Amino acid sequence: MKTLQLNRFLAWSAIFVFTMLLFTGNVEAQRGGKKDPKKTGGGELAIMKGLPEFFVDDNSMRDYLKAIYKRDATRLALRLINTEQRLSKQTIIVPEELVQAVYNALIAVRTSDYGAIDTIASKYNVRSFPVPNVESIILVFEHDATWVEPLKQRADTTASLTINNIIRQYNLIMTRMVYLDEERAGLVLRSREPINVPALAMKFFTEEGIGSIEEVLPYGDGNDISIVRVPQQGWDLTYSIKFGNCVNQCQKFHDWKFKVSESGEVTYLGGSGHTIPPWITVSAETKKYPDVLKK
Repeated sequence: MKTLQLNRFLAWSAIFVFTMLLFTGNVEAQRGGKKDPKKTGGGELAIMKGLPEFFVDDNSMRDYLKAIYKRDATRLALRLINTEQRLSKQTIIVPEELVQAVYNALIAVRTSDYGAIDTIASKYNVRSFPVPNVESIILVFEHDATWVEPLKQRADTTASLTINNIIRQYNLIMTRMVYLDEERAGLVLRSREPINVPALAMKFFTEEGIGSIEEVLPYGDGNDISIVRVPQQGWDLTYSIKFGNCVNQCQKFHDWKFKVSESGEVTYLGGSGHTIPPWITVSAETKKYPDVLKK
């Protein structure tokens, strides 16, 4: 990412102060002086109980598509976790059983024979909106920080044993150092596999005391996939194209809804919303990695 682009991201997102996250639950619950019962963080996650275990054949998916769908599945799984567990109780590695269950549902929809699938996947390549972040993080530091001295000498390690251990433990890649302003720079870390980046940031703060940590997040709003677990019934999935003024929240949308049963059967529930304008096109990344199955 170019420095200018990075600065735009940094201008949009506030520096994370993770001490506030250690003991806070839902904001409204805090205002009322009560704990949020959905985010107590205690015991087994409710979403993990009774997950569908149907088999899904993804042999028709190219390897890069499997990785893209795994990224979507991890992000959607993390959103489900966020509804019932506060950040300080979450693990950096998102529970594989949950990720796999969501992945199976996504692949079941993708490989079904409904005509709407070609529109969603091949024409518009609808993906999950990239929040929360499951890929990269920026550790912000002052130019005279001692732990980055080896990196300035083009070494492949830092002077901090703790940071090095975290990087190794979670299979992170130090992609680059970027100049932010006259006093600060940033070390960009990327995960080889999708992970819980907010929880990773928490770990860097609690174990190394790095207080300025940035996630690379998008502006505003955009296309998305949402998933809801319906106990004893399966999954409800919604694929959304969003457009209009999306600086804060897109004003217009078009949705396609599906149900995936406990046994993996897919039912198309129909589409609804605004007419998609002709100027909606796919991104450059989509053209490079098209969502097209093997023949």
